Amino acid sequence: MDKMDRNEFEQYSLLRKKLELRCERLCHVYVEQYYDLEKDDRQIFINNVEIGKSGRILIQYVDGDMEEKLYLPPEYLWRTDEEVRVLMSIDKEQKEVSLREHREEHRKKDD
Repeated sequence: MDKMDRNEFEQYSLLRKKLELRCERLCHVYVEQYYDLEKDDRQIFINNVEIGKSGRILIQYVDGDMEEKLYLPPEYLWRTDEEVRVLMSIDKEQKEVSLREHREEHRKKDD
């Protein structure tokens, strides 16, 4: 079994810290975008980051005493906050349209 040398460990630790910081920022951007907040000032702690079965990144974090999960496309990691906001805005609109259509279908079935 290959052992990890100190330099590799330090690089891994640095990468992990950058990943956690980026995920923390994405959690704030998500809340700001989906809940129409100007700034999300919550103190959050990233518990885990992994790739889900769908290929999206799963971010598990704690907000106070609440544990939350957030699934996001992996490209959000390397896109700018502004690009992510635009993509989230498009996604939010698509979900709202889909929900309206679903409600209309149910109303028609009930009539």
